[in-house]
Amino acid sequence: MGSSDPSRAVEAVRRFNRFYARHTGALHERLHKSCFSLTEVRILHELAQDRAATAADLSRNLGLDTGYLSRLINNFQKNGLVVRRKNESDGRAHLLHITPEAKAQVDEIDLHVSAEAAALLKRLTAAEIDQLCTAMADVERLLSPPNAEGETRLRGPRAGDFGWMIERQAHLYSGERPKLVSEAWAANMVANFLAEMQANTPRIACWVAEQNNATRVGAAILTADSESRARIDMLFVEPGARRRGLGERLVAACTNFAHGARYEQVICRLDEPYEDFCGLFMRTGFTPVQEGSTGILWQRQLQQICVD
Repeated sequence: MGSSDPSRAVEAVRRFNRFYARHTGALHERLHKSCFSLTEVRILHELAQDRAATAADLSRNLGLDTGYLSRLINNFQKNGLVVRRKNESDGRAHLLHITPEAKAQVDEIDLHVSAEAAALLKRLTAAEIDQLCTAMADVERLLSPPNAEGETRLRGPRAGDFGWMIERQAHLYSGERPKLVSEAWAANMVANFLAEMQANTPRIACWVAEQNNATRVGAAILTADSESRARIDMLFVEPGARRRGLGERLVAACTNFAHGARYEQVICRLDEPYEDFCGLFMRTGFTPVQEGSTGILWQRQLQQICVD
């Protein structure tokens, strides 16, 4: 599907929503044969999991209209499902507490939901389940606000990561080149790195940046450019995960590893002067050297500790 056609993208989202609703039972008026609607279960679930303590928390977490939310909370109170108490630290607000009876009902619904999800996944292979989880994490990342916070860690590569890195490089950094040219370049870099991995070549490394929901948001490869010089390749951070220091963490992982592997210098070649990359390398102690008419070589000397 061409990304330049907004109407097709809108229809794709609506089609996915209809498909997802059918498979999760969200079209049923009452969720899993309980007395609660989907919205009511979401509210009670937030309270049961201690993710919300006030009406303002619920409105923000679930994106609900405050007037509509107030009516639902009043109904919960009348039915003995929620207790509202004054907030001693803020007289303008009230704290909401789910009653044990309501929590027991929410827990039962959770069991039904988990059982249905397990039944839905039963026909998939382990590889297909991994693919599905990755796709759902990507949907969550792409549709989340750009400033959405999430804990991110750096890990080693797994099966499927290198294909993803090739695809992301082709889309993010084609520049003036056709995407297939960028994809071919990335595929060649990955093929060389994998060959070195299979040969147990020392002094090489790869990192994948992953959020706590298993969403992959960045990566970097470090290889040997020469005996004394390491080279950073395939460095990128997804647009929605930038401006949070993740690029600095990936570069730091590369330089720290290179220092431990006793390289004297770390470099990264850029065919085009991407503004984000230039700022990143300047912040992390690299200096630029012009290569050709457009290329830039960013380099950083590594101080070695000499022991007599």
